[in-house]
Amino acid sequence: MEEEAFFRSKFPQAIRLSWDEVEDLLWTIFLSIRESGFDPDVIVGVSRGGLAPARILVDYLQKKYICTLQMGHWDGNAQFTERPSLIYPLPEVDLTHKRILVVDDVSDEGGTMEEVVSYLRPKVGEIRSAVIVSKSDSCFRADFCPKIMDDWRWVFFPWSKHEDLVAFVEKLLQLTGGASIEDIIRILGEAMQVDFACDEIEKVLFDMLSAGEISEDGNKVWTLI
Repeated sequence: MEEEAFFRSKFPQAIRLSWDEVEDLLWTIFLSIRESGFDPDVIVGVSRGGLAPARILVDYLQKKYICTLQMGHWDGNAQFTERPSLIYPLPEVDLTHKRILVVDDVSDEGGTMEEVVSYLRPKVGEIRSAVIVSKSDSCFRADFCPKIMDDWRWVFFPWSKHEDLVAFVEKLLQLTGGASIEDIIRILGEAMQVDFACDEIEKVLFDMLSAGEISEDGNKVWTLI
């Protein structure tokens, strides 16, 4: 119990969303947009989390035009920044009189969408926002959001799950000094209160091994190099 309590203090509780669940939530967004009477000319996906949702919404809305921009928490020297900033702006396209729907996957604190909407508003005719999941204490309220969480949880989306797991496995190996794949699955599952499949962790370990970040000993224990 001491070990379990320790790791629960080090990793966030989480939820997983499958592709089917994501598509259902995006369909709910689509219906809400239709009910509101808003008819966007262009969908803007916030890279990277908003790319897949924006692509699906383009189909549901029967539109053809999609643009993207990228936000991030990194400055020009690859240093982490507290506030998100624009890394790659929109391409040179005239949206002056266009109705825009800007899409992202999640609104945690809300800073990213705040910055995006502030950046886009003077460039477009009309703007609305959509996110799949929002935290209830987020400072940004999207116009369309089908899932609001009162209790903070890490959200594993299908398109970002692998990247997230790489970070969490690296942290686990730092904390433990080394672990087998079975231990990784058990510890993360208990700490984050979600189930992880063996092949998911195998892919993570393969990538970390290919990058020269980890090694495996004769007892099949993985350690950071």
